[in-house]
Amino acid sequence: MKIIVPAALLAAICCLFSCSGQDKSEASVFFLKGNIQFKEKQFAEAVRLYDEAIRKYPALTDAYLNKGLALAELGKPELAYDVFTAALAKEDGFHEARLARAETALRLGRLNQAEDDLALLNHAYRDSTRYYLIRGNLMADRNRKEAAYADFDKAIILNANNVEALVNRGTLLFEEGKIREAKADFSKALDLNPAQKEALNNMGMVVMREGDPEKALEYFDKVLIRIPNEAFTLNNKGEALLRSDRPEEALKALTKSLEIKPDNGHTLKNLGLYYLGQKDYAKASELFDRAVALEQHVPGLHGLAGKAHWHLNDLAGACKIWAVGRILKDSLAIAESGQYCK
Repeated sequence: MKIIVPAALLAAICCLFSCSGQDKSEASVFFLKGNIQFKEKQFAEAVRLYDEAIRKYPALTDAYLNKGLALAELGKPELAYDVFTAALAKEDGFHEARLARAETALRLGRLNQAEDDLALLNHAYRDSTRYYLIRGNLMADRNRKEAAYADFDKAIILNANNVEALVNRGTLLFEEGKIREAKADFSKALDLNPAQKEALNNMGMVVMREGDPEKALEYFDKVLIRIPNEAFTLNNKGEALLRSDRPEEALKALTKSLEIKPDNGHTLKNLGLYYLGQKDYAKASELFDRAVALEQHVPGLHGLAGKAHWHLNDLAGACKIWAVGRILKDSLAIAESGQYCK
């Protein structure tokens, strides 16, 4: 299973600075046009217009900020990070750019940089729900769950309608097996935004955990109607279809998911389950082994991977995988190794 942790909301577009002089006046026009394109979600055009504003007046740090936000929306976090850094080089006290850079650093896995930036903003953003959401995401990535809970709680106290904080807190609760509490967070998030894809996806996972995969499919399909190529939701739909004894439909969803995101260990595991059910143990073993090699946290994977090797009469290989599974507290690996391995 895969719970999607949503990215934090991007900062609002900055207000226009006061201008004087011809270059500043022309820069202001490009800046305003860029903001209009941003609001229309025409992010590539917004970047072009912000570049024009910067060319006319290089000291316009707000244009750097909004350009970086547009690049982030275009799925270019590396470039966004560099633009935020350029803004800070021009204005070290530009808090909005520093917060945006911290969020982008977090997406890029640069946890130390994110933590350094957030530490510098602790006083300025002590009443910011977005600040605590981003810091909560950082704490979750560092596996500091109590700190993450505290930050998500604070984000929700500051803004009871912070959907992302509700979803992320629910994610942690789900991972710890606190299904009832997680469901309450996801339900509230969906009350606030019925189309929020992470909340829909996660609610589907909760319902599936409760033993109703057919109901879970309703949540997943609400996402896929709008975003047909959402790889994680396709994977989760495939798992629900497997549990509903609809293997050929599951194969279609899982194959599509893997084409979009070939390094998802959860999808490899679920495809392995499909082939295990078809008694194609060689194919199942290949998929499970690929998932194991990724070293992602995929519950139950090692037990299944060992089982596929066992079906291929590779007891040594099975016991080796089950031994790792025992360390990871994989219940199937523990049971199988206890029965077959000395």
